[in-house]
Amino acid sequence: GVPFIHLFHRGWDHHGGLPGKFPKQCKDIDQPAAALIKDLKQRGMLDETLVICGGEFGRTIYSQGKLTETNHGRDHHSRCFTT
Repeated sequence: GVPFIHLFHRGWDHHGGLPGKFPKQCKDIDQPAAALIKDLKQRGMLDETLVICGGEFGRTIYSQGKLTETNHGRDHHSRCFTT
C-alpha cells in the first residue's frame, strides 16, 4: 500500500446560497468517504490509518450578506482553519 493519498473536491467556497449548495457538496463526499472508511475497516487497516478531512481556510462566525432562510453564506477567516 501507499503511505499517503490526497483527494481534492472543489466548490466549497460559498459566500452565499449555502442552503441550496451545501447539501449537494456534502452528498458528493458522504458516501465515498463512508465507503473508504468501511473498506479500510474490512481490510484491517483502519486502526493504523489516520483519515483527515479539512479545508484551506476557516470561515467567519457571522453571515456574509443578508441573512435569510434561503440565502446566506460566510466569508473567509484568515486566522483559523477547518479540520
